Amino acid sequence: MFRKVLEALAVGDAMGMPTEFMTRDHIKKNFGIVDTILDPEVSDIHRNLKMYSVTDDTEQNLYLIEEYCRDGVITVENTVAGLLRWIKETNAEEKGYIGPSSLRALRGIEKGEDPYKAGVKGVTCGAPMRALAPALCASEKNLVSAVYSCCIPTHNNNLAVEAAMAVGYAIHKAMSGGSYDEIINASLEGARVGAIQSKNIWVGPSTEKRISLLLSELPKMKNLDDLLDYLYYIIGTGLDANQVAPAIIGLFAWAKDDVWLAIKAGASVGGDTDTIAAVTASLSALYRKGHNIPDDILHTILKENDLKIGMYADMIKEHREKSL
Repeated sequence: MFRKVLEALAVGDAMGMPTEFMTRDHIKKNFGIVDTILDPEVSDIHRNLKMYSVTDDTEQNLYLIEEYCRDGVITVENTVAGLLRWIKETNAEEKGYIGPSSLRALRGIEKGEDPYKAGVKGVTCGAPMRALAPALCASEKNLVSAVYSCCIPTHNNNLAVEAAMAVGYAIHKAMSGGSYDEIINASLEGARVGAIQSKNIWVGPSTEKRISLLLSELPKMKNLDDLLDYLYYIIGTGLDANQVAPAIIGLFAWAKDDVWLAIKAGASVGGDTDTIAAVTASLSALYRKGHNIPDDILHTILKENDLKIGMYADMIKEHREKSL
C-alpha cells in the first residue's frame, strides 16, 4: 500500500508541475482537463525543469520519511535536519521550487535562529503539503505532536497548523482503513485540533469552515468543471495553507478512490496545482489501497526522477511494524 501511495504522490506532483500558478481560465482554454504530462515549456515558472520532474512536494516528504523512520521518532530537530539536507542535496533553491516560507525559515535556522520562532510567519501550503510524512509514520496516539513538530520550523502558527492537521488527520484515517465519511470527519476534527496548537495567532479564514462550506455546496455541482471553478474562484487555490487544504479535501470528496481522476483534477484547477494534485492523489490512493494511474506515465516519472519509491515504502512498513 505505501508504495502505491508514494507513487500517487510523485505522479500528482509531476502532472501538476507544468500548470502550477496558471490561472483556471488559462488552463481551461488551453488544456481543458489535463490528462497527460505537459512540457514545462508551457509553464511561466518551471521552464528550467525537465519534463516529468517532481518538485518539493515529493522530495520533502521522502526526505522526512527517511529521517522519521531512521530515528523512530518525529521531532522538530529531525524535521529541520531532513529539510536542510533536502535543500543541499537537491539544489531546490536553484531549481526555484522551494516555498517562500520554508526558504525564509530554514535560512534563518541555518544562521542560528530558534526553530520554534523561525516559522512564525509561515502561512503557506508547505504545512499541509508535507503532512503526509508524519501522518504515515506516526501512531494515532502521537499524530498531533507528529504533525505539529513537522510544521513548527517553517509554519508555526494557527492558520498553517490547522490546515496541516486537517490533511494529516484525513491521511491517517485513510491509512487506518477509514470509510469515506470517517475520512471527511477526520479532516474536520484535525482542523479543530490544529487551530489551537500554536500560540502564534494570525487573522485569517478557517480551514474547517471552508471544508464545511465546500462539502455543503458539493451536491449542487453538476460536473468536475463546476467543482474546479468553485475551488479556484471561491475557496482559492493559491499559496495559502487555508486554501490548499480545503481544495485537497474537496477534490478527494469528488474523486474518492479514483486516483487518476484526483490527479487530473488537481493539475487542472489552477494555482498550486502540483501540491493539490500530489496530496489529493496520496489520500485517494490510501482510501483505494492502490491506484489506477496509467503504467506508462507512472514508469516514466519514476525513471526520469530516479525515484526509489520501494525503498521508502519499506522504511514506513518496517518503522510501523517495529515502533508502533
